[in-house]
Amino acid sequence: MPCAKMPSTQAYLDGEVDGADAAASERHIADCPECQAFCADAADLSDAIRTTVPRYAAPAQLKLRVRQALAAEDHARSAPPVAARRAIRRSFWRGTLSGAGAMALAASLAAVAILPPSADSLADQVMDAHTRALMRGPLIQVASSDHHTVKPWFAGRIALSPPVKDLADQGFKLTGGRLDKVAGAPAAVLVYQHGRHRLDLFVWADRGSSLPTTVVRHGYRAMYWKSGDLDFAAVSDVAAPELASFVQLVRAEPE
Repeated sequence: MPCAKMPSTQAYLDGEVDGADAAASERHIADCPECQAFCADAADLSDAIRTTVPRYAAPAQLKLRVRQALAAEDHARSAPPVAARRAIRRSFWRGTLSGAGAMALAASLAAVAILPPSADSLADQVMDAHTRALMRGPLIQVASSDHHTVKPWFAGRIALSPPVKDLADQGFKLTGGRLDKVAGAPAAVLVYQHGRHRLDLFVWADRGSSLPTTVVRHGYRAMYWKSGDLDFAAVSDVAAPELASFVQLVRAEPE
């Protein structure tokens, strides 16, 4: 017989409960082998989805059209306001109405989604997302220190499977996770506690962006790296050696 509270466990993984109900579900999962196995199976399914879902790249001709339109716009911005507006309009409509017509227009409108953001833009957006969560929330959407609970929560919510590390023994306690965005793309965020400090680990699908290395702004420090088809950013106000230690653990410690 399956556990009678399996529907509650499923609802918890789906993010349909919070507050006292979420805490009760977490306590039950910690003591129930059947629900633990269910969570582990959900985590395996999340990994399988990430590795089998195809990824599509824009055609080279489409990318070229968009880059040409953006380059013309950047050049026009250096002209006086009226002339700049006219130049931008001419460049835009010539590029979009020639050749493929509607396809080129769609390409221009989708420029932000096709072209990878710059390193500076990524740094700004990750820092903004971190401080926004600290100040206005939500900081955590799934509250748990069990990686078998946090990992499957992301399944069905985002088309990637973030590595969820249990680092409590090393001083970095997993407290949960949430969804956010980086450069307009969905990102999984794992939240850790180190003493009185919060650490956010952002994970998003790589789009060929050039990542910064280490960025310090407004008292917060962020470290970036790539692994496979995923991009990572660890952000906190901890001291530099502590953040570097956390990053090293995330990159080396098996799940």
